[in-house]
Amino acid sequence: MEDVTFSIDLGTTNLKINLFDQQDHLIEALTMTLKNTNITDTLFEVDIEEILEYVKSGLEELRHKYEVKSGDIVLTTAMHSIQLLEKSHIFKGKTMTWADKRGSTALSELGAAEKEARYLRTGTPNHTMNPFYKLVEMADQLGEGVKIGSLKDVIFQRLSGEWAIDVSNASASGLFNIEELSWDGASLSELGLSEAQLPIVRPINYTKPLKLADWGADFRVIIGTSDGVSSNLTFKNLTGAAILSVGTSHAVRVVSSAPELNPSLGNFSYVIDEGRYLTGLASNNGASVLQWVREMMRVEFWELEQVAQARPLTTAVFLPFLMGERAPLWDEQATASFLGLTRNLSRESLIYAVILGMCFNIKQNVKALEQLVAFEKIGLVGGVTQMPSVVQLLADVLGKPLYIPNLKNAETLGSVQAVRPVNVEINYTVVAPNRDKNLVAYEARYKNALEEYQKNKREG
Repeated sequence: MEDVTFSIDLGTTNLKINLFDQQDHLIEALTMTLKNTNITDTLFEVDIEEILEYVKSGLEELRHKYEVKSGDIVLTTAMHSIQLLEKSHIFKGKTMTWADKRGSTALSELGAAEKEARYLRTGTPNHTMNPFYKLVEMADQLGEGVKIGSLKDVIFQRLSGEWAIDVSNASASGLFNIEELSWDGASLSELGLSEAQLPIVRPINYTKPLKLADWGADFRVIIGTSDGVSSNLTFKNLTGAAILSVGTSHAVRVVSSAPELNPSLGNFSYVIDEGRYLTGLASNNGASVLQWVREMMRVEFWELEQVAQARPLTTAVFLPFLMGERAPLWDEQATASFLGLTRNLSRESLIYAVILGMCFNIKQNVKALEQLVAFEKIGLVGGVTQMPSVVQLLADVLGKPLYIPNLKNAETLGSVQAVRPVNVEINYTVVAPNRDKNLVAYEARYKNALEEYQKNKREG
């Protein structure tokens, strides 16, 4: 086979390598789960050596299996990671992901005016996901010989020989000025860093020859973009839409023509390329909420589907902040809670309250995004799309039609779409919303519970 495309998509828990033919039809997809992770209430680290081994072995497996002679390798990675490097790009420790909560002390010590100024310069929310705050607390490790890397630039360097990062991941680092389109001088000065300690920023279609042993001269590496950009560009032919990703976490995003920033909402706005920005809000709590209730109540996926379809009446309200929270709360210390419990509630009604808690938390962020950019429909990707009754419930809660790509691994094709036009037309299954008067009543209870929670937090 010749002129194929390998798409590498690296998240915080899994690595996917997809092989597409010349017509952009999916030939095979490999998924590898990261095992050497270090996760505590505060830490969330991944092992970059393990990731690189998976990248190389996965590419080799597909190349030999299909006798690939030439092609492109497109990189897509999760945002907000940090990998410290010593001389000659030797790794210093493991890779910190966005979910790592280090940086909370630095964040709490910065004044409101300084936070707002930083936010408006960088487009990155003031939260521990923001690498800047982690780096503040790591100042004693950032000597002159130390380089500040991330998942994207480390992988690109090992495949191409050049230490570079794409502009969309640079823009999500909290160290990039979205107006000047360069590393933010004020941030570097505060950290005592020079630009030489950071990778070169390249456009998302930047391409270099592949430098892997025994691969030959007919393979190229394209630096690519972030997972958020990839998800949105999957829906390039869907106008007037916001894109909702519901995996472990959730995020709702649009592509805007200018930075759209609102300090009271704390949304992000990251550069994609000239005249395009990824604007939206992200939550820590998506389908992880469903996984939690499965483990706690020993529920199978088919039972979750059954409950979502039956919609039993419930007085219980579940605030789903199991993993702390980004939008809508911006409180990494947030915790989940049940309200309105009575002895007459059934097991199914509690499970339903948990599912509704996830859905109404998503709605908070969808409504916030509507304050910035108008849209009438929502494209949906992520593992939740495999649960039709939950998807219908989500459509009914949001009150907007949901468009689900019919193409398998469509969000992976978005990685390719980010750097060049694709040959495949993506069609959708449309899930229209229905009015459910019980959901209207439940939304009022959810809002009251959320307002009471926030009031108690302020007073406590």
